[in-house]
Amino acid sequence: MKTTILWLRRDLRLYDNAALNWACDNSSHVIPVYIHAAAEEQPWAPGGASRWWLHHSLLALDKKLQAYGLNLNFFSGDSNKVLSEIIAKTGADTLVFNKLYEPHLHRRDEALQQTLKHVEIITFDSGLFFTPGTVLNNQQLPYRVFTPFYKKIRPLLDQLYHSYSVPSPVEGLKKLAPVTVDFALSLHALDLLDDHRWHEKLHEHWLPGEENALNLLEHFLDESVRDYQADRDIPSHEGTSRLSPYLHFGEITPQQIYISLWPLLEGAYRSGAMQSAEVFLKQLLWREFAHHVLWFFPHTSSQPMNPRYKKTFWRAHKNNFNLWTRGQTGIPIVDAGMKQLWQTGWMHNRVRLISSSFLTKNLGINWTEGAHWFWDTLVDADLANNSMGWQWVAGCGVDAAPYYRVFNPNTQTTRFDGAHKYINTWVPEHIELDYPAPIVDLASSREKALQRYKQNITSQGDFI
Repeated sequence: MKTTILWLRRDLRLYDNAALNWACDNSSHVIPVYIHAAAEEQPWAPGGASRWWLHHSLLALDKKLQAYGLNLNFFSGDSNKVLSEIIAKTGADTLVFNKLYEPHLHRRDEALQQTLKHVEIITFDSGLFFTPGTVLNNQQLPYRVFTPFYKKIRPLLDQLYHSYSVPSPVEGLKKLAPVTVDFALSLHALDLLDDHRWHEKLHEHWLPGEENALNLLEHFLDESVRDYQADRDIPSHEGTSRLSPYLHFGEITPQQIYISLWPLLEGAYRSGAMQSAEVFLKQLLWREFAHHVLWFFPHTSSQPMNPRYKKTFWRAHKNNFNLWTRGQTGIPIVDAGMKQLWQTGWMHNRVRLISSSFLTKNLGINWTEGAHWFWDTLVDADLANNSMGWQWVAGCGVDAAPYYRVFNPNTQTTRFDGAHKYINTWVPEHIELDYPAPIVDLASSREKALQRYKQNITSQGDFI
């Protein structure tokens, strides 16, 4: 039997963890390891809100492992050097981990596997339904539009329920002998939490960890999924699952969610519930689509898919951008979203669309500026989702919104927050006389945006 290093990254869970299951089945000793390697994740090292989540997720996982006599060993620095030192000092003969699919991290892992010659390396796919690179159209090319992608993989998911199991690691964990790694760090030594205590307010809104992810899924299935189709666009309602940060950090898997949705998807409940469950599943598959797009087009994390919208297309206006980040645009629904983001580390998806459209189209500011702000402030910051979502709104990515789609904040407010419940929650001062005037006129800025986009298309030609 082997002494195995279990290298945990964004798979911070015990259940449905292929690497952990393999380690339990094939090892007498397992060394759970987390390496904080921010330099290797550049230019997309976790932002402040993500680091807060990561700290508390690691804390929760360490407690769960300790219940079985194991410790999660923390390290910081170069992954190759850290793993080499662990191997040298513990005599470990096997390294097992679940793959990451962001292209720059996948390349890092492949290079590492070439240099760690003295251990057997076992890897597993994790975190998505299908491995990026494996879902292609009839021409064996990657999909650029969501609907055909959805139609391709949706029938394949029906097979999942009958073939997929979520084994319990409990018995396997009980039989493992611990290994002491005397040079491991404490969790606090990773310095994941900013010195400024702004993140303490996030405790009021979130409970990271695998157990909380499973509880939240159960609550969503019991209380919200039946009305998801109608409620998901109402920002004042708790109509969404709020599972996105748990998915990003691997505290729950898409497979676990899908299997839990199965009775609704199969029509075991009334037809309205089945429709809502399918709409929710589409959101999971939109996330899947985003990761496949990033895999094939890695430049889209910082550059537009459509080259027409290069940097020179956008305007730089530092003051307007700062007002947007602070929720001081004078547009109540936009300001409410930005305040919700700052206070909770999360923003309702409908309001994300409105706020993103306002920044890129009414203000004409580069989508990358907004993407970086979201990256630092969202607890569910996910490179694939964040990049594709911003490019969709800005009209410069795959399956992008047409250039003439400009979300009118006033119309959107009337449709989705007519009683101002959401706005009143986050910017109650909007009814005061001294509430700031809009920083741009919505009608004229829309017309200027349309002219700019139309002129850009005419001058650059069709995008192929």
